Amino acid sequence: MIVTIASTQGQSLASRLAANLAVLRARSGRKICLIDADPRSSAYGWSCERSAAGQGPSVPARKLAGRLLPHEIESLASAYSDFLINTGERDTQESRSALIAARMVIVPVETGQANLESQYALIARLNFARMSNPCLKVLFVVVAGSKPPTGPELATVRRYVAHVMSASLAATMIHDPRSHEYGSGRCVCDAETCDPDAAAEMHALYREIYPH
Repeated sequence: MIVTIASTQGQSLASRLAANLAVLRARSGRKICLIDADPRSSAYGWSCERSAAGQGPSVPARKLAGRLLPHEIESLASAYSDFLINTGERDTQESRSALIAARMVIVPVETGQANLESQYALIARLNFARMSNPCLKVLFVVVAGSKPPTGPELATVRRYVAHVMSASLAATMIHDPRSHEYGSGRCVCDAETCDPDAAAEMHALYREIYPH
């Protein structure tokens, strides 16, 4: 299964989400490869830090640079059962290919920053990918701050979702744990005892994305 994470609201948010989902998928016994299509390679860097720290489970990663995504997937298909692609927030050929190749696209949306005018470029890319890949599922995920989102903020997110064909809003709302430092190569799902609420949110979101 190929899952892509796309966002225009900062590569750190998408990278943290990619890290947690990859760790949970690896824990389930699946062989997952994290492909980093973000030119800054933040998710790839996290994987390297994780490996150097000896933190398990291992999350192998590849940088997508100079190779077409379908060729990359084909070359790795015999070794991995799942692929998680981090695209970053830039509109690149690699990110467009990742959207078209995916079975599901995850779009994290920070409440208070879901400005439709600034999101039209991503909306257009998502709709183009949906037309090119009719089986593609697009799942928006609300990312809240320290305060619960207001009614108008949630209404803005729903309007955002409505602009993408056949998109849906995740039942799970997550909170961005940007104030926490879990250690080199670690993520919230490695620190469930010290941050149980955030870990529980990631588990719930994981079950929505990977129901089996």
